[in-house]
Amino acid sequence: MDTTHLRHDTPPVAESESCNVPTEKVQDDDEQPPPRKITMIRDSQKDMFYVPKKCPGLRNSRRSNGNIIVHPQAYAIPLTNPDIVFFLRKYSPVFLPEDADFYDSYRMFLHRFRGRPKELETIAHLLVPIKSGGIWEPLGVVIAHNLTQEGLDKMAHADELVRKVHEIFEFDREAGWYCFV
Repeated sequence: MDTTHLRHDTPPVAESESCNVPTEKVQDDDEQPPPRKITMIRDSQKDMFYVPKKCPGLRNSRRSNGNIIVHPQAYAIPLTNPDIVFFLRKYSPVFLPEDADFYDSYRMFLHRFRGRPKELETIAHLLVPIKSGGIWEPLGVVIAHNLTQEGLDKMAHADELVRKVHEIFEFDREAGWYCFV
């Protein structure tokens, strides 16, 4: 078989059309794309679960000097699966298909992407007591925690951060102190 006609001594020539395509401005890391306008009916889950408001105090794992044990807790806002889907349709650069299952949306929500609001830096798997009995285990946006004194000091700005999270998710769910996994 003669292979002399398959030689590639000359580089391919660029098409003149590709040089005339206008370029888009690249966004800075600080600049976020505007969120999409989304309309989605979601159940408020109001009065479904307890919302513990009392700060548990700094975490303590030993009974020294008569102190009680204080388990790790987070001051957080629980999120339902429809809340997560709403958020992804509003902010995610990747299209979320209509038939996406829970695990797809869960993975996409936990993935950091450009344009993700800075208020959602810390997400935790919460243990939320339900009024009818049992435990609900949603993801939640963490506002503060009791692991360190610095974490408890974040409570000084908690109202402002809760308001921003309410704007992002377009709901009015209350934050509370929950154990987390």
